[in-house]
Amino acid sequence: MDDQGGTRPDLLSLKPTAAPRLPVVLLARSRLKAKLDCTAETILICAPAGYGKTVLLSQWLEGQMHKVAWLSPNHHNRNALWPAILQALRHCPDIPPAALRQFSGDEENAVDVLGDLAQELTAIGATVRLVIDGVDGFAPDERDYWIPALISQEGLPIHLALAYRDNAAVNSGPIRLSGRIVELDSKDLAFTMDDINVLAAQTTTLMGIHQLRDLHRQTAGWPACVVLTLRFLREAADPEAPLGDIAARNRQLSDYLDHQVLRALSPDERHVLSSTSVCRVVVAAQANALAGHRNAGSILSSLADDRDLVELDGRGREVFLVRPLIRAFFQAELARKDPDALLNYNRLAAQWHENAGELEAALRHALDSTDNSLVGEILDRHGAALLGSGEVVQVRRAIGALPDAAFAASPKLCFIAALAHLESRQPTTATRFMVAANRSPGNLAPDLLELQALAKARLSWFSDGWEAQDPRATVDYAALRYSGKSDVRIEARMVTVTAALVAGKYRTAENEASAALIEATEASNSYLAGKVYLKLSAIFAMQGQLRRASDFLRLSEDKLPAQIWTAGPGRSVGALMHATAALLRSEPAEALQFAGMGTSELGQLGSSSKGVGAALRATLEIVTACAHMDSGDRRNALEGMRQARLHIGRDHLFAQPLAACVAVIEHTAALALGHADHAREVLEWAEDRIPGTGELCLLRAQGPAGISRFDAATDRLRPLHTGAVKPVLEWTRLHVNVLECSMAVRTGRRTLAGKLLEEALHLAHELDVLRPLAIAPQEVIDLLVEKAGTYGPHEELAQRLLVLRSPTDTRLAQSLTPREREVLTLLPSHLSQEQIAAELHLSVNTVKTHIRIIYSKLGAGSRHDAVAAAYKIGYLP
Repeated sequence: MDDQGGTRPDLLSLKPTAAPRLPVVLLARSRLKAKLDCTAETILICAPAGYGKTVLLSQWLEGQMHKVAWLSPNHHNRNALWPAILQALRHCPDIPPAALRQFSGDEENAVDVLGDLAQELTAIGATVRLVIDGVDGFAPDERDYWIPALISQEGLPIHLALAYRDNAAVNSGPIRLSGRIVELDSKDLAFTMDDINVLAAQTTTLMGIHQLRDLHRQTAGWPACVVLTLRFLREAADPEAPLGDIAARNRQLSDYLDHQVLRALSPDERHVLSSTSVCRVVVAAQANALAGHRNAGSILSSLADDRDLVELDGRGREVFLVRPLIRAFFQAELARKDPDALLNYNRLAAQWHENAGELEAALRHALDSTDNSLVGEILDRHGAALLGSGEVVQVRRAIGALPDAAFAASPKLCFIAALAHLESRQPTTATRFMVAANRSPGNLAPDLLELQALAKARLSWFSDGWEAQDPRATVDYAALRYSGKSDVRIEARMVTVTAALVAGKYRTAENEASAALIEATEASNSYLAGKVYLKLSAIFAMQGQLRRASDFLRLSEDKLPAQIWTAGPGRSVGALMHATAALLRSEPAEALQFAGMGTSELGQLGSSSKGVGAALRATLEIVTACAHMDSGDRRNALEGMRQARLHIGRDHLFAQPLAACVAVIEHTAALALGHADHAREVLEWAEDRIPGTGELCLLRAQGPAGISRFDAATDRLRPLHTGAVKPVLEWTRLHVNVLECSMAVRTGRRTLAGKLLEEALHLAHELDVLRPLAIAPQEVIDLLVEKAGTYGPHEELAQRLLVLRSPTDTRLAQSLTPREREVLTLLPSHLSQEQIAAELHLSVNTVKTHIRIIYSKLGAGSRHDAVAAAYKIGYLP
């Protein structure tokens, strides 16, 4: 890539000569050239081979070569730095040959000779940029004598640019104090993701974005290695295929690292890097143990300071991160030449991490060692703690690696396996492990009794007989609240939360969840805190308080590992909540997308017709059918709602909120579509399933209201207003507001209707629920249009509703607000949205929102159509 010859990628390489020739430039390093464009007298560029030091200097000095003296070490001059400098100066076009005639190259006193050189260059008015490319290639005594002299010589009209691999080659301390210096290192020279994108495009290497990200991760932006990998992938690249281990797959890359980077290392340095290559992060004591070398930590520290092959991670000088490609190279070399040593290093690392209390790393290394005995021992000792900290994937991987005989001999491993599969919401597999554990003879130790009770408690919610298996009634479960392990106590509280939710005791559920959250926070357990947030989200979702539910869901997503939400059955819960929230925000397309994600994972929840799996399935069926209807696909939507409703049995888990939800949605839809018989069927079903609820009052009132029997409808809503009954779901009150607003408009009580509409907007904002207003009767929407611009803090919500409801005539045009009129007057111009924003002192996003609403109100699909409609109506002169 740079520096001192050798086998480098010719795409970006430049062989140093007395007058370097600029290579074919695939990547302009404008950001770095800008850093060099300064008045600094000295430029220091230090990085391993392959970071483009030579290329950068050549790009920067392009067009200035007449005042550049360039030299590099070779076998002829490495022991004679001053003669090499003199020769480079004689090749500089700006220096007349006669000016250097007094120097022979044999001078030995640096102070005197550089003083004389300063006088000569000053006399001819020349200021020269002296580039020494590969300072560390010169003999140590030569560079240690001449380089400090060059840096410190007063009045010398020579600006230095030094490039080197070994940081020990140049003592930059004195020049740093002067402030007349620019320094670049490997972090500055490394390619960014944007750089790699540009290179991939220019070398016509077909790669997917996930491959480019992986390439950046594996190379850490090491330029030569990026170029070699792109070359390797150019012919056979598949944008969908995983990139794989590039250090193991790419022989050209491996040879480059070996010959250009690692060949200069001592045997001790290579051994330390090889033995520690199994670790992502290594501390000094661990390095000593793996290498069997008590100075291994010092060697790593030296490699960090001098050769930039190792990074210090900021915690003193005891914790190291070896460059990813260097680690990968040595791992591949071990796998190829000494696989037993590779396994043994992993075994040693597992034991070291376990002793240090770093359990995830211990289990990972045990798995990589393929020592099943060690895996079983670590899982037996620490499996429960690993699950409590969120290492579900790693524990599941360990379970899959162990033979059946290991579980037959250990009930504890069976309980851990059952809990791991329950954490992944796979109750069928968890049941098999519980059965296997029960086959073991003898009494269980106290810690095993805790695991058994917890597994039974969590498993009960997935079965058909959950209502007869309340784990809180058992002695074993009661003892969990007093366990000495915080994760067990927190999990026990969460079982209590679920039980309270099933019973509809939301206040109890919230209190228990809050207590669990406090304990998880005090224990610094972010994983269990994330699970508690997910429970809190469910608590408020089941009450119809979607804003609070969404807030807790976001907190949960921040705390829980990404794989919980992107793969496996665990994502079904998050997808369900997102789908429900999107539906009630009147975003049916997004609701269908999330519902599809959730449905794809439900098969792993078992076939129970009453437990958690059944409840999730029923909810997703309701959401999917309703979203189809809201998207305009009404043919089968009503029948889909009926089927979802019929799947909800009396003894269903969470039966009441599910029944209340589907009854309101389906009954409202049936009446809106003119299916009176279907609506009557839903009402009869609701009479039986949700008696004494606000939802039933609403359903009883909707029918009479639809045929203008307003007094009867008002009578049937009265129990709700007196507090005699309460709705199961808070957003049911929004449906009541809409119904009463419609009746007030139809009976000529417009002041009351306006007040009810304002209350509805306030409640919609509070709950983050828009759908009841979005599907409101036309008379309610007409009132909304009439009063547009008067809603104060809820004006934005009102405008969103107007966007959702397509205008049927130009009446909507009359509702333009003063600000929208200002935006409209600028639409006939050729100003961009950004320019309109600047003109009106608004944000671009606000202007975009105003334009979208203007289009909706004018019935326009484009800027041209909106302007034409505005002229026709008279908004524009």
